[in-house]
Amino acid sequence: MSTNDTALHAQSAEPDAQRARSRSRWSGILWTLHWLLRIGLAIALVPYAWTKIFHVQMGYADYADALVQYGEMSPMGLLWRFMAFSPTVQFLAGLAELLAVILLLFRRSAWLGALIAALDMSVVFLLNLTFDVPVKQLSGAMALVGLILLIPNVPRVARFALGRSVGPVVSGLIWQNRIFIRITRWVSPILAVVIIVGSGLATGIRVNWGRPGTPEEISGVYTVTTSGKPAPIEGTDHTTADITQIAFGQIGSGNGKRMSVRYSDEDFQDGVYSVDGQSITGKLYPVRKGAQALIRDPSGTVEFRYSKVGEGEFSLRAADSELTLRNDDERRFLFDRGFRWGPETPVNR
Repeated sequence: MSTNDTALHAQSAEPDAQRARSRSRWSGILWTLHWLLRIGLAIALVPYAWTKIFHVQMGYADYADALVQYGEMSPMGLLWRFMAFSPTVQFLAGLAELLAVILLLFRRSAWLGALIAALDMSVVFLLNLTFDVPVKQLSGAMALVGLILLIPNVPRVARFALGRSVGPVVSGLIWQNRIFIRITRWVSPILAVVIIVGSGLATGIRVNWGRPGTPEEISGVYTVTTSGKPAPIEGTDHTTADITQIAFGQIGSGNGKRMSVRYSDEDFQDGVYSVDGQSITGKLYPVRKGAQALIRDPSGTVEFRYSKVGEGEFSLRAADSELTLRNDDERRFLFDRGFRWGPETPVNR
């Protein structure tokens, strides 16, 4: 090859090298954005995953819900009680989100994490939309981010759906520097494990590992008859003489277990209660009317002395008023029905 040919070849190769460097630079920028999106999605999913696994987000179905009538529930309340009634479904929903988090935090499995996250959050978005849960936009955005993260591997997913060979995973590096690659090869998986395990431990410790707590002796659902001088219920126009039904939950600790009260004019109050010896202290929220916020301050406190007077019967005393509580089997039916494996006549009531 002559000197002129060599020079011409070098000149033609220079633009190719520039284009390659430019492609490499843009590729690095795009994969950096991809990395930021997948880490952001993983971190956003973590609290939702663990709070479902530990049964904190929807909680457990409890006796305090027994006095809530179908028509007075909000759509969100109906969804929450549906999920709370089946801890297994709630746990599996959290596990699906945690699986997406785990896969998103590792580069080579990020495409599968994105696919699972997109499916998970699409279902959540649909539920939020149809049950009027306020975080519709957030769940919709998270589902969209999952789809965006899946874009580089969409052809592989399509080939898999068609039963064809999918080929290698499409995953890029944000920087081609050898030292950077060597460091991140080990640091990234370690940080991923720290995020997953650390967030689980922190959530588990904070919520006592989702344990439902120990039921109180008085936990149950009761019909009420009253005698003596009526005692006023603080924060309402009612007295103890107006109480027709009362429920004391069996699940909870720390701030107390849930309780609810139904009055003769169909007003409903819920709150939390704690037991100290034979004393019950209840903190009741305002009488339920209209669209009340999820977070509420108590409207008043009610205190009782209780004693057991028979099987499924208790006596509550507040000042000169006495309430006789008798177990309400019909209001407890949802909680007492239990599980049956064999086929039998459907009970759909």
